[in-house]
Amino acid sequence: MINTRKGFSMAEALIVVVILGVLAALVIPRFTGHDERGLVAEAVGMLGAIRQAEAAYKLENAAYTATLTDLDLDIPVSTRFSYAVSAATGTATATRLPAEGTCSSTHFGNCTLTLKADGTWDQTVTSKHPLSPQ
Repeated sequence: MINTRKGFSMAEALIVVVILGVLAALVIPRFTGHDERGLVAEAVGMLGAIRQAEAAYKLENAAYTATLTDLDLDIPVSTRFSYAVSAATGTATATRLPAEGTCSSTHFGNCTLTLKADGTWDQTVTSKHPLSPQ
């Protein structure tokens, strides 16, 4: 007897949907948080450049500066972070500018990331590099 049935049964279609759901459940968590990590990468790169410029300034002037304009550094205008330096400690700080309301981040505490003069990170969420896996 020749079977002339064409198409898929409801059970076969349901199995495909379940398999796609399981695959999506495995893949989606790997991509969440990448946008926040990209934002933090901007601050990490800028703080490294500010720290180096601050060290060069101290070699020339025997003290740290309290203003970013004293550093020989082009700091682009950022809509995501505000940057500051401390003349007392030589630290550079990036503070997240929240788009709306309060700011919450899983990568640095209280939306502030500080790079100390000795090259270590001062943060409340993690003691490692801000971009390292949690």
